[in-house]
Amino acid sequence: MQNKLTGYKAEQRVMEDLVNALLAEQFLDSHASVELLSKAEWDALVTQDAQMKAVQEQFGAGAAQATNVYRWQLEDAVIVFPVRVSIAQPYWFEASYGVYKVNLHTGKAAQLSKLGPLELMGHVVTLYANDPVAVDPYGAVKFMHMIEQTLLQTAFSLENEQPTAHILGLPQRESLLAAERKAGYRDRPFHPVSKVKQGWAYDECNSYTAEFGRPIKLNWMAVKQDYVVTGLEEGKELFPVDLLLSDEERSQISDELNRRGLGEGAYTAIPVHPWQMTSILPEQIKKELEEGICIPLETETGTFYATSSVRSLMPETESPYHVKLPLGIYSLGGLRYLSAIKLMNGQQAERLMRHAVERDAVLKQKLFLCDETKWWAYLPEDRDLFADYPRHLSTMVREYPAELVQDADIRLLPMSALSVYDSSENGHIFDEWLKLIGSDGRESAAVVQLFHEVLVSYFEICFRLFRLGMMPEVHGQNCVLVWKQSKIEGLLLRDHDALRVHVPWLNANGLEDPAYTLRAGYPNSLYHEQPQKLLTFFQMLGIQVNSYAILRSVSQYYGLSEASLWKELQTCLKEAMQKAELPDEVASVLHEALFVKAVWPWKQVVRPLLKKQTMRVPGSMPYGQGEVANPFHILAEAQGLSKEAQLTGLG
Repeated sequence: MQNKLTGYKAEQRVMEDLVNALLAEQFLDSHASVELLSKAEWDALVTQDAQMKAVQEQFGAGAAQATNVYRWQLEDAVIVFPVRVSIAQPYWFEASYGVYKVNLHTGKAAQLSKLGPLELMGHVVTLYANDPVAVDPYGAVKFMHMIEQTLLQTAFSLENEQPTAHILGLPQRESLLAAERKAGYRDRPFHPVSKVKQGWAYDECNSYTAEFGRPIKLNWMAVKQDYVVTGLEEGKELFPVDLLLSDEERSQISDELNRRGLGEGAYTAIPVHPWQMTSILPEQIKKELEEGICIPLETETGTFYATSSVRSLMPETESPYHVKLPLGIYSLGGLRYLSAIKLMNGQQAERLMRHAVERDAVLKQKLFLCDETKWWAYLPEDRDLFADYPRHLSTMVREYPAELVQDADIRLLPMSALSVYDSSENGHIFDEWLKLIGSDGRESAAVVQLFHEVLVSYFEICFRLFRLGMMPEVHGQNCVLVWKQSKIEGLLLRDHDALRVHVPWLNANGLEDPAYTLRAGYPNSLYHEQPQKLLTFFQMLGIQVNSYAILRSVSQYYGLSEASLWKELQTCLKEAMQKAELPDEVASVLHEALFVKAVWPWKQVVRPLLKKQTMRVPGSMPYGQGEVANPFHILAEAQGLSKEAQLTGLG
């Protein structure tokens, strides 16, 4: 029974994300076989067509909110599903509505069935059978397989109970781990295949994902010192074991190195994820293993736990050192290895942000950065930074700021954890926070107050960095709120390797080009000639992915209208712009992009996975950008509609 229930919930979630991605990315637009009917047109059709009336009777109760119905004519069937007008994108599909297929057989009664994600996507692929550029046949097969695995792995995830009450009341380390576990239930919001770790079955998910909360013992690989490159300053002698292990655990590694003649600085012990050690490295570095350049150690030591990103692990102890390790799995369409070049660029980005902090008194007080300069990577003799296989043997030890981890009153709260809720009591982190500020949790104003406090703090820091010519990858997994005694004290950033820059603004503020090392002849998204292009990543990752995920979870869990929260989000943006003390040029760019332009950029998630790939950096996540109407224009139009229209759509 439990498996059936989790399977049903998984299908509902994946279906909602898939249909909405297809709608936002306009997969059903401009096809003669697909009609978008108004409510009046649909009602008229139902009175004339018994088959469509039968479909309507199957629509979920929530479909009363629907403003339109899609009718998609197949060769011998019709697909029908309702949608409602939305602010985030033109139309929104709720899983409770359902997608239905009516098989048409001459002389026989119609056969009605409810479609799942795989069946629906199969019809989308057929719709694009004559457009192999938009939907590459090989890409379509891979995507269908990803959906299949996503359904399974989402169901695995849902077998576990979410951490609910007392996340903020736990000691800091336990609190962060609980928040990471909670974030893991949603992963990348709105992405229909974000949960999938391709190739992992139940045992791997059970052992290595955040939701299951299992301890993970590090494996270790001895790598000949001449083949190790590091981010440490020259002459500084420090090794992963010094940061990640206790004295007793270090002795275990040291004893084995000495016993096997690998000690006295000849080899560096690099931590390896246990799955990576057995499943990927034996083939990836076969030659190095044969030649003794890399030697697996027998000692398994150092206990860590998976965070929501899976390849970043946090320690069992109160240590400030977390570890990021490569994993040879595909997630979000990209291979999750960890290359030396990424680590180098991340170090350059961090250096730039630390210089930026010194130029802004508010950033100096409110922006915190994880130290990501301690890393080690295997590099082959030819020193080719862009070779594929060495990317699978490396490590980055991420150090959390001492002023945060040593303050017993501080809680570190990944913003991604705020996009998740459970239907049970204390299902959202705001519940506990509300109690701490003396609210019973049913007061809408108090919920909106917390929503406001989170977003204003976050937006101000993003805008202060933008005015200096940079924008980090500000999705909810990378951005960690610094929460202290019911107040947001600042923002902690981690994973710096995707810091995007506009060099003229850097230079105007006394900052230098970070001098990223990039693969020649391949596109990059780190440098932007126009500040407007830099801002698109804030709009897509900061609002579309991060802020809207929080907004939607708050709306659904507390019963607040999305329109009211979008209005509050708009207020937060304007307040943050005032607080950020922006020069006229920067304020103008922000105001124009956020409030004046008719369209916003939209981060595509399905089209890039289906599109025929031409030139792409190996292992990178497929990228695509579309457009949607400016949500604040939609909001303004909605506020001018009749009361009835607002209630059916945006109210």
